Amino acid sequence: MRYDSDDFTFEEIRCVTMGNAFVSKIHVVRGSGRVDVFLWSLLDSREPGEGAPWTSIGDVSLDDSVLLARWDTAWPGEVAPDRSGIEAEAARGQGTMRDALPVWLAFGANAPRQSHTVNLAQRHDESPLYELSVLPSKLRDGHLPGDFKLRVGVPPVEGLVHMVAQYRVEAGRPLTLACGSGLSDAAARSSLSDALENDPVEASGRSWRSFFASVPQFRSSDPYLTNAYWYRWFGLRLNTVDLPDYRLMTEGGMAEAGPFVTEGIGFFRNFVSYSAQAHLREVSWMHDPRLAAGILDNLAAVQRRDGSFPGHNYAARPPRDFYHTDFGTPIRQLLALHSEAVDRSHLGMLRRYADYLLRNRTLSKDPADPTLYDVFDQNETGQEYMSRYQFASERADRWESFRVSGVDATVYAERTFSALAEFRFVASPYGAFADGARRGFVERAWDPSASFFCDVNAEGVKSPARPATGLYALLVPGLEEQSREAVNRWLADPDEFWLPSGFPATAKSDATFSAEGEWRDRRTNCPWNGRSWPMANSHLVDGLARLARATGDTDLRRLAGEALLKSVRLMFHDGDSGRPNSFEHYDPLSGQPALYRGYDDYMHSWVVDLILRHACGVVPGSRMVDPLPIGAEVEFDGILDGNGGVFGGGTKS
Repeated sequence: MRYDSDDFTFEEIRCVTMGNAFVSKIHVVRGSGRVDVFLWSLLDSREPGEGAPWTSIGDVSLDDSVLLARWDTAWPGEVAPDRSGIEAEAARGQGTMRDALPVWLAFGANAPRQSHTVNLAQRHDESPLYELSVLPSKLRDGHLPGDFKLRVGVPPVEGLVHMVAQYRVEAGRPLTLACGSGLSDAAARSSLSDALENDPVEASGRSWRSFFASVPQFRSSDPYLTNAYWYRWFGLRLNTVDLPDYRLMTEGGMAEAGPFVTEGIGFFRNFVSYSAQAHLREVSWMHDPRLAAGILDNLAAVQRRDGSFPGHNYAARPPRDFYHTDFGTPIRQLLALHSEAVDRSHLGMLRRYADYLLRNRTLSKDPADPTLYDVFDQNETGQEYMSRYQFASERADRWESFRVSGVDATVYAERTFSALAEFRFVASPYGAFADGARRGFVERAWDPSASFFCDVNAEGVKSPARPATGLYALLVPGLEEQSREAVNRWLADPDEFWLPSGFPATAKSDATFSAEGEWRDRRTNCPWNGRSWPMANSHLVDGLARLARATGDTDLRRLAGEALLKSVRLMFHDGDSGRPNSFEHYDPLSGQPALYRGYDDYMHSWVVDLILRHACGVVPGSRMVDPLPIGAEVEFDGILDGNGGVFGGGTKS
């Protein structure tokens, strides 16, 4: 960023270090003389109390070089969340407030601090404007007064804390300002000092280059594929949490957390089980399995006593919700690429989850018989606002409970049982349960008159809704005959799912369909009644590719290649191959992303994995390749073969 005045031109470079320091590096491009720079932080101060959450600045202290502050966050023991997908979640809390989680902030610079002020003020406009700071009144003769007024004023003692430090920058001597952060004062100070001791911008660049060298290399003559591939690796690292002493709140207390990838930024920056299944697919390709193993370790740590996984997991807030997931498929892949990363505890975790499904998610007396698995509300599948749920209950979109056998839930169950049967290498009941789910698709969910896999209610009635989840059955072996019909009738139909820019989450002919994201004529934040979601697209591309390879059908292979390209090209601004993005959902007609949500870098899908397995054709854990026809050249290298070696190659298809 550049700033110009009559006498000076400044350049500012910002970055966040691997040590969790926020850095601003300023140097004088033009001009000479004294220039004062003020580091200003404005934090909330509240008296101890309740809230969902309660947040406040805690202690503040100064020494010769560091301004140190503690930021506290506390949640009540029980929380009833608002699941409407809004950023300012209107959660309601009950019970005793839990202990606060402190995050320490250490402010400093690579130059001497000239002066400072710490002032508590009544609440006011928080815009980052000079006029709203304390500088107009506090700055006298070029200096701040050095006062410290934190716990002052008439009770209740609360408001906004202005923390301001003054520094100088000169031509030829760049000024680096930084805020180090950590879960202790020592960690925050270390974060700050590491950022100031070396050139943080250059160090950040080296760190990113090292990261990109630690994953399979990829290039394509199709710039969309190349840029989507590398942008996804950027997003995965950007959203990785890897902190010493970080803990997750679990049903049994606090548990040490390994590294993991968050679902996204802001509201979504937590450990989400539904997205973790996608992250495992992606990071299994890394040369170092530590991140993948960390995700599995965290799943084992947060798993409930009944075997289910909480949907959302936090450090200071109780875990909540439940999502149907398929961890069998990514664990299979991780075993093929990094057999040492998966141990008995991880397989035991998967078995306990499978047993939870058998106990709680089916009404079948014998799951070896034709069986489907049940969804209890519109949150459990990571989707909401769809006609598939209104079929189950007219009040489903009011977040009320229901019971319906879901195609997606049954796909995930079948994939879980199949993986467990494979891991055992001996006679296992899970093989029979997987077969029961496959028979359930054929005998209970398949509607031959509609050529569609349907959700089924408790009375055995098939749903008339046509969600994309009905096509998730393409992922299941043994359903090739029905899956071909579903592809020809629905997925490949340009008036249903094969829309100009993306695959809608609900068929275009559905009465509730809205490409603009409206449900009951109101634009909603997370609509699944017509928007194109990368998460759904990942399932559809994978399912179509599996079907094409299983049948050897050249037309299906061509269609699967086109589906891969369609899902990738959706994730670019205005069709510009140089502007990749990753939003929650898109208009399937125009390709416009959900800009109104503001959530780019949303890691709720798999992209790297699709490109490596389908554009390159890599079969995980081997040197075999079977690429889909995509009409482009690809080159790849640094692929693990599962036997301690790496290989590369290239194809033109």
